[in-house]
Amino acid sequence: MLQPSLHAASKWIIRNTLISNESLTPELKLRLITIASPLWMSTPDLCPLPDPYWAFYWPGGQGLSRYILDNKSSFRGSTIMDFGTGCGSASMAASICGAQKILANDIDKYALLSTKLNFRLNNWKDSKIHYSARNFLDDQKSSSDFFEGSDDQKKYILLGDMFYDSDFAEILFKWLKRMQDEHGTIVLVGDPDRHPLVESDYLKKYKTKFTKTQLAEYSLPGYVIKEHYGFNTAKVFELQFE
Repeated sequence: MLQPSLHAASKWIIRNTLISNESLTPELKLRLITIASPLWMSTPDLCPLPDPYWAFYWPGGQGLSRYILDNKSSFRGSTIMDFGTGCGSASMAASICGAQKILANDIDKYALLSTKLNFRLNNWKDSKIHYSARNFLDDQKSSSDFFEGSDDQKKYILLGDMFYDSDFAEILFKWLKRMQDEHGTIVLVGDPDRHPLVESDYLKKYKTKFTKTQLAEYSLPGYVIKEHYGFNTAKVFELQFE
């Protein structure tokens, strides 16, 4: 599949997504594919951008972004890595709260483009945002380099809706433990209780052990439940690795 240039992709996103703030974070306007969009039931061939997961505001991302906005003082002056940034909501929320340094990371370059477009949509500057499409799970030195020089600030890794597969979760846990051991990062996860993060059979099998503390739970609006497979709440957890 021939992928369009960023300029062509930008025009396609603006033309084919809907502007919405119907979510747990009405402060944020986002360009999305929603249930009201003609693309909602379309076939993949109608979208020139591969797997546009960034065009959906997933429940965990909504909960995580809501938590950041509700706890501004915890994030003011902090260093943030938004891992798997998607539509950029967590980076946007952290920026509103006064985070000092933010990295929006996604291996999909169109997710980073979507994030930039969403900042622009809200008339917010993204001068604090560093954008990276590196796969930090394969390039762990680069992820460590980001946190260098941030010794006096709180350091966060934010992950929304990333625990959809137990094998991938195991890889993530190993990397997150290394980041936490080396840099003292606070790991925050937004998730609607997908199996790899909550079922005891999965949790017992993981080689990388951790404790999970629930920080918040948000009831999802009815239209969000309908769009996202019946999940009815979004939870925010802190992970502490052993």
